[in-house]
Amino acid sequence: MGTNELVEKIRADSRERVAGINAERDKKVAETRARAAAEVAVVESESEERSRRECGAILERARGRARLEQRNAVLAARWQVLDLVARRAQEKILADPGYADAMVQLVKKYGQPDSVVRLSEADSRSFGARLGKTLGEPAPIAGGVLIQTGKEELSFSLTENLSDSRQDLAPDLSQILFPT
Repeated sequence: MGTNELVEKIRADSRERVAGINAERDKKVAETRARAAAEVAVVESESEERSRRECGAILERARGRARLEQRNAVLAARWQVLDLVARRAQEKILADPGYADAMVQLVKKYGQPDSVVRLSEADSRSFGARLGKTLGEPAPIAGGVLIQTGKEELSFSLTENLSDSRQDLAPDLSQILFPT
């Protein structure tokens, strides 16, 4: 074998080796790309599922918050109506022609000789002289009577009684005013 033939053989072997290296490189690149594509698909799938779960949780929290706000708004509106009913009842009681006589009867029934009676400012002017008891300073009440005997005070305050009644009657009033 001559030098030319030997050189040609070395070149042919080199070309074969280069072709083998290139084939191996292409194979490794293809494997890496396939592995990367598979990993991307897994990450995308997990991300999509996590996003769907988080979106669902956010929507459910928003729905729950909206239901709570709606319920609170309805309850607030109901209490406003119940407050209005209590105010109207108070107005009706104060405007009733028998109101003054009822207060005089309460004072006669529960008052002692040494009792001090307190009425609202308007009631003190209107019928305070008819009570037959010592009349104290006007009380900051809308109506009714406060009877103080020593350290004991009996409260027949219209506002307090209507407030207590409103609390007790709220379920019944709600059923009447807001049938479901």
